[in-house]
Amino acid sequence: MIEFKKNVKELLPYDREQYIESFDDDFDSSIKWYGVSFQLPGGSERKEIGLTKFVEVYEGLFKSVVLKLNNGSFWIVNHDDKDSNWLPNDDDNLTHLRTLFKEKNAPNTFKGALVFTTDDLLEYSKDLISYPYAVLHKDGFLYKDLNVSHGELQFIIKISGHLNIDLLSTDQELLRKVVHENSSNTFIVKEYRCTSLY
Repeated sequence: MIEFKKNVKELLPYDREQYIESFDDDFDSSIKWYGVSFQLPGGSERKEIGLTKFVEVYEGLFKSVVLKLNNGSFWIVNHDDKDSNWLPNDDDNLTHLRTLFKEKNAPNTFKGALVFTTDDLLEYSKDLISYPYAVLHKDGFLYKDLNVSHGELQFIIKISGHLNIDLLSTDQELLRKVVHENSSNTFIVKEYRCTSLY
């Protein structure tokens, strides 16, 4: 079952403002977030990766991380820092996701979170990982990054319009395990500043 929820703050198992501020240099908190970015070779050098290759490579990573963390909890999918209209246009893309909005009688202008079971999240994985890059359907224009948050663990799969996926958690050991199990020659894994997993 998939639900549309307007109050994102009540759903997340972490403080959203604290999470966002924790990556500012001046922010001091007892709760520390750790992060890594899974990137394709050439991406950081601004070489064209393309959406097709991104989905082909990253869908497996996304599903692997979701299944690793699956404990029967739900998943919360929302825009990273600020809630925006989910579908800012009526373009002919992300058809699976757009059909969901129609089936649920949700307006394109809906602001909030989509709440998924694990099975539903896996079913919509292709559209979700394509979303930040594809939803505007204009070359050179990116939309909001998506955070896919576990319903109980402080763990985020961040899908970027820059065609990479980042993993973030307050649990350094859990993050280390997930990264270790998903590292391969396919990806360059870059640690966030102030993150040292090895």
